[in-house]
Amino acid sequence: MKRVHRTLVATALVALVAASLSLAADANRTATINMTLKISQGPTFRHPHPPDGDANDQFSTTLTLFTIGNQFDKPDNSKVGAMTFAYVLHGTCSSTGESCRGTADIDTSTKLPGGTITAGGKAIPLHVPFVVPIRSGTGKYKGAKGVIQVAPNGAPRSIYKIVLP
Repeated sequence: MKRVHRTLVATALVALVAASLSLAADANRTATINMTLKISQGPTFRHPHPPDGDANDQFSTTLTLFTIGNQFDKPDNSKVGAMTFAYVLHGTCSSTGESCRGTADIDTSTKLPGGTITAGGKAIPLHVPFVVPIRSGTGKYKGAKGVIQVAPNGAPRSIYKIVLP
């Protein structure tokens, strides 16, 4: 009888430890979403601030986002969202973004099917691609972290590397 009791207790302890480890693994599990979308940039608006020139001027634009292949259950080249993109320039930059020097304070908001991703930061280096840290998200992107690469190799694309809790 003692042997059966010990076996039951040992089995219960093993099951309890296994369940605890499983719950701990679930609590630490994250999901990663990597996606690349085509971008079409709308007009860029300059909001000048002294002194004259680019430094400290504020700029804003909207990037329209399109699928590459079948994404979001939509065929290739389907419009799936938009990114509002605003920045304060602390340096100089060409209109294509390829000969930029200095940094920028960047704020973005990307609307996609299922939610919104907010990204930005201070003193982001001005070089292509612009790598913008993801700060948060809503809907299916709630708790999002990661980065967005805007115009890698000067290509009209944005690469989202999203980590979800």
